[in-house]
Amino acid sequence: MKKLNLSALSASELQQLKSDIEKELNDRSSKLQAIEEVKKLAASKGLKLEELFAELGGSKAGKGKRELGPAPVRFRHPQDSSLTWSGRGKRPNWMKEAMDKGLTEDQMRV
Repeated sequence: MKKLNLSALSASELQQLKSDIEKELNDRSSKLQAIEEVKKLAASKGLKLEELFAELGGSKAGKGKRELGPAPVRFRHPQDSSLTWSGRGKRPNWMKEAMDKGLTEDQMRV
């Protein structure tokens, strides 16, 4: 953790920092309290949190990004039909080159 040089701050900056820290601590405490309440309520109803999240359509916390799966082709090179792009991620070089030559996205749209 990066250490702050508190002596470099003015009195008003220190007061603001103190206020911000107290607010953050209160927010975290409230969240932890709410989580504990949910855990107790779930346990009293005979539910595991994993079951509850699955029922609500969520996933386990910390699982990472959801996978999108394969995307349909949205753009195709006018001369070489093997060159396609779904519109996700970085624009491919073939599309940049085609646009530099005067083609528009709409002309390559499938």
